[in-house]
Amino acid sequence: MAVNDLAEIQFVTIAGQWRRSVDPRALGSAVTQAANAATVRALAKQVERPAEPVPAPPPPPPSTERITPEQALRLMDAVTADLARHTQRMTEVADRPTTTESRGGHVRGTAHRGQVLDLEADPAWTHTARVTEMQQEFLEVLRALRAQGVPADLARGPQSPAITELTALVSDPTALLRRVGLLP
Repeated sequence: MAVNDLAEIQFVTIAGQWRRSVDPRALGSAVTQAANAATVRALAKQVERPAEPVPAPPPPPPSTERITPEQALRLMDAVTADLARHTQRMTEVADRPTTTESRGGHVRGTAHRGQVLDLEADPAWTHTARVTEMQQEFLEVLRALRAQGVPADLARGPQSPAITELTALVSDPTALLRRVGLLP
């Protein structure tokens, strides 16, 4: 099993003579254990490595327009609602186990909170399938489980026009204080 620095599975390797050491009915369990172990190793490396700074997007052009208390409250209410929606969606995704099946229909998997709980391979198929076919179907299921468990839009964090506006406002405290009328 190989994973990248983001703990995404890149490929699955099954030894050519795997049937000598693994019962075909237990192949799914062996791949499950390998996938989880590889993911844990990648995550451990992430923790040990210092975080690279994420470049901030360029700030919008500064505005000198005054912000009224009512506008500030509306903005804060909008940001609060956007964050609540994002949190609710994250909770729904995190609390829901995901299940998927390979296009060939020979491998099925279940994951919850980023951990692969179970991979099952059709034992009749594993007796006759080529190793490359098995590797491809396991990889397909593992990638689909990750994609379902960590939707790209949620992984980017909360995004909305109100959040962007508030972030721009607080990025320059002096300008913010001028806009709310606390500085000349």
